[in-house]
Amino acid sequence: MKARIALLVILLSFLMGCGGGINLIKTDLLKSENVRLMKIKVTTKEEIINIFGEPINILNVSEKEQFFYKDENLKSLWIEFDKNGKVYDYIYSKK
Repeated sequence: MKARIALLVILLSFLMGCGGGINLIKTDLLKSENVRLMKIKVTTKEEIINIFGEPINILNVSEKEQFFYKDENLKSLWIEFDKNGKVYDYIYSKK
């Protein structure tokens, strides 16, 4: 499972890096302190948007919605939500 998620994040990072006018989020939003606010099975999509803003990419895979964030320093955050809209899993890369 983790290997599949890591591959997805790498693929998304590559695809986002190839785009021309990607709207990266503000660097200060992907700080470790903000990421630590997330709690699996507790934090909702609405709370994530309040913390990090709108994601640069949204995917729907196997009944799970996924948000992808990337900032100007190439930190990235991938968040997967369960069918109830709560954080199911996430990967944070500080690059």
